[in-house]
Amino acid sequence: MKRVAVILCAVFSVALAAEEVEIPKYMKICNRKSENVNDCLKTAIQDAIPKVSKGVPELNVPVLDPYYVALEEISYSNGMMQGKLLMKEVNAYGTSRAKILKVKSTFSEDRQRLEVDVLFPRIFIDGEYKAEGHLNDFKVGGKGFFNVSMEGVKTVWDITGRIENDRWVVEHFMVLPEVEKMKVYFDDLFNGDESLNNIARSFINEYWPLFYRELLPIASARWDKMMTDFANLVFSKLSYSKLFA
Repeated sequence: MKRVAVILCAVFSVALAAEEVEIPKYMKICNRKSENVNDCLKTAIQDAIPKVSKGVPELNVPVLDPYYVALEEISYSNGMMQGKLLMKEVNAYGTSRAKILKVKSTFSEDRQRLEVDVLFPRIFIDGEYKAEGHLNDFKVGGKGFFNVSMEGVKTVWDITGRIENDRWVVEHFMVLPEVEKMKVYFDDLFNGDESLNNIARSFINEYWPLFYRELLPIASARWDKMMTDFANLVFSKLSYSKLFA
């Protein structure tokens, strides 16, 4: 899901970087003082997503659909579940089909907040993995190929920060996605035991909401830090008073 969240920062980096690059013709400009600013932002983001998803080299924004991650490592320990997961050569598809449902903006002298409701009809992720861990006393370990298919992914991107030295300093970029349907595939999670692998795969696909709810708070904290850092790389170079005049 963090691959999904990157697209919002990319859209805003295009929309708000008027002092750095020429604003693309496809980007709609909105006046924050207008009573229709939220509707304007909704349209602007929606129109820009297909274009920005192809990448914006002048802003160092990579291709976002598919979004590529060379390597990522996740560690988890909570109660009966403990483990490490290494993923590589990961691609996420579907961000360019995002549907912006609503935008709410809040401006004050020293604070700013943007809330964007978004729906991704389908997200598909694939790559290679290596895993090791325990479920109670049961050992899990293996490596191979994986993919995850999600449908009806809804979330609110909640971006908050302070205005300091004519910059918007983003403090938090919260993401808590809700998923309507999910299907997971992985091979060789038990070092060659195909029978156990099939059982585990069926179990996870049957009870994925339980696993998802358990892991979401940990994942959300990781996404918050990553997206906050990403946003500040963009906004630290831009004049707030000029961008939001």
